[in-house]
Amino acid sequence: MKPVHLASVDLNLLVVFDALVAEGHATRAAERIGLTQPAVSHALNRLRALFGDPLFVRSPRGMVPTPLAQDIAPSVRSILEQVEGVLLGGRTFDPSQSTRQFVLGLSDYAAFVLLPRLTARLDHEAPGVSLVVRNTSHSIGLPMLENGDVELIAGNFPDPPSHMREELLYEEDFVCAVRGDHSSLEGTIDLDRYLSLRHLQVSTKGNPSGYVDAVLAEKGLKRTVAVTVGHFLMAPMLTDASDLVATEPRRLFAPLADRLPLRLFPPPLEIPPFQVVQTWHARHDADPGHQWLRRVLLEVGQWA
Repeated sequence: MKPVHLASVDLNLLVVFDALVAEGHATRAAERIGLTQPAVSHALNRLRALFGDPLFVRSPRGMVPTPLAQDIAPSVRSILEQVEGVLLGGRTFDPSQSTRQFVLGLSDYAAFVLLPRLTARLDHEAPGVSLVVRNTSHSIGLPMLENGDVELIAGNFPDPPSHMREELLYEEDFVCAVRGDHSSLEGTIDLDRYLSLRHLQVSTKGNPSGYVDAVLAEKGLKRTVAVTVGHFLMAPMLTDASDLVATEPRRLFAPLADRLPLRLFPPPLEIPPFQVVQTWHARHDADPGHQWLRRVLLEVGQWA
């Protein structure tokens, strides 16, 4: 990829791009930003040359963004919001009036726990703010943040490098779950009985041995993992449909226990909890909109 020299790029083109995304129509985009329709068309041609992509194609529904345009639109909107903040003194963000789009990286577990309350807060406090949520995991969260694919991640990740920031949202513990009418599990389930069962576990990388297995191995113990799935939200459904026992995060199973139904019980051994954090690049530290989002996520995490 050849380097881009910002001095040779007209950054006003990003304003045109953002207006086309918002309006889906060249004439309305021109009206939105105070340009003529020919000027917008000329800017679009320059954008196409700059990105090497059509960006928008005509259809009966107007100007439809290409996959590349859809992918970069949130980043462009975020850049323009930050520029506006700088020009206003770098300290202004009104969630009730903002139309900013934030791009978050969440696993399906973190999305299940955090998104319902987060979206409820947005409905109440920031109806114009939108979210793009991209799937992430322990292993790819920090690279996604480094590459700019997302602007904030929430979940469990390795220790971040010094140019990233991290804040604890909550600590998560573990629970065991079986289907509610599991006939062979009556009364107390001790460690020997637990180890004799067939187990279900979640591994986003597909590894048949995970966190619980590492805890068991430290004690010289081993369980039989019969099924490994790559998505957390598959675990409650498969537990309900089988004789498998799942030992997974409590916040994943507790809200669904009555609906499926499931029987929950504490693990028959001590499994250390793990931390769920939010992590962001240091370049967002002073961004007022980002500060607001982090504050809301922190409050949401404390109630999770």
